[in-house]
Amino acid sequence: MTFTYLDDVLNEVEELSRLFADAGYRLFLVGGIVRDQWLDEPLIASSDIDLTTDALPAEIKRIVAPFAEDLWTQGEKFGTIGLRSSGRDFEITTHRAETYTSDSRKPIVSFGDVIDVDLSRRDFTVNAMAIELPGGDLVDPYGGAHDLSARLLRTPLSADVSFTDDPLRMLRAARFATKFSLVPDEELIDSATRLHTRLRIVAIERIGVELRRLLSLEAAHIGLRFLADTGSLAEVLSYGQPALIDVVNPALDAAIDVANRLPADWHQRLAAIGISVFTTVDGVQAMCDRLRLARDDERRIVRMSRSAIEVLQAMTVDDETVRRWVDGCEDRSSALSLAAVFADDPSWVAAFDDAVHDLIDREDPGAVTFLGGETIMSVLDMPPGPAIGHAQKFLKDCYFAHGPLDAEDQQARLASWWADHPTA
Repeated sequence: MTFTYLDDVLNEVEELSRLFADAGYRLFLVGGIVRDQWLDEPLIASSDIDLTTDALPAEIKRIVAPFAEDLWTQGEKFGTIGLRSSGRDFEITTHRAETYTSDSRKPIVSFGDVIDVDLSRRDFTVNAMAIELPGGDLVDPYGGAHDLSARLLRTPLSADVSFTDDPLRMLRAARFATKFSLVPDEELIDSATRLHTRLRIVAIERIGVELRRLLSLEAAHIGLRFLADTGSLAEVLSYGQPALIDVVNPALDAAIDVANRLPADWHQRLAAIGISVFTTVDGVQAMCDRLRLARDDERRIVRMSRSAIEVLQAMTVDDETVRRWVDGCEDRSSALSLAAVFADDPSWVAAFDDAVHDLIDREDPGAVTFLGGETIMSVLDMPPGPAIGHAQKFLKDCYFAHGPLDAEDQQARLASWWADHPTA
């Protein structure tokens, strides 16, 4: 097989290769960069380069000193030294063996000097290959190259060992199966099906990272289907509340279907899954809380879901309904596409979309202004207090019902309203 871009990679690590060879140590490229050579993927500017060696961390630091422009050692106790040179990031790790306790995915690390043992701890065979430097020879003790050619997803050790040690690999399996069109082998599927409850020991933040990565892939339904069939997706969506699993499982087929009909935007797809499974805005909110999403992400998903549900529940497309909806919607396009995948009659969503565009053309909601607090106090001859907020809400309701009002009209309506509601 011809590796189109291997020379580019070898050139990037040529000096490092020489430094380690001169010091009497072996050095290997590992990880995604090796897999990508088999997939004929080019080395890009943002690509990190991962390497492993039989040198211990203290020796690594000494060897790379002439090469590194910057050095970081946060991972030194796990054998990893990071460095930057000529704008490229490298991580060099001492060959490792790992053992795990039953209640944690954090390994107990011991250093070694055998590349095959180091590769055995990798998640999948397609990621358990190495290229020895400087010559560029492939080291592939677990058949990763064959599996890439056969489009097969396997673990280097038994799947039971792999998933017991690090249950997050079950979510990674879904992502790799999707991204690289790999078919999980029967052992892997069987193991994930039996061990999916092990995900309960994984921090939800780490699960969230993998879920977002999967939902951002074009063909995410492939990985979602694997997770649903093995029980992992129900574990994720009910995280911390196992009683919800019986609620989640029956809804997963429909959830995957609607997510598949949306673009590769993880916010939209997660909102779709939330609506499918939990049906209400409060249900989507609770799902986001369980997943501990970043505040901005949670806000976007919840508001998008609310706006989509409002479209589906709208009885009319009159101006007042549309004004209220536009005012509360931050991302109209996403909310409408989300509503469309749930609509029994897609023409209803299309009609609502047309009404939104028509209203925006006529009124430009973004340019609508309302009387400020100082003016309200002056018009109503009132001191500061909660009544100002009530007055502002009244003016906004007037806009929803009647459209944009000039300052004079707002003042007149406000004065009339206050005369009838002096204690509002």
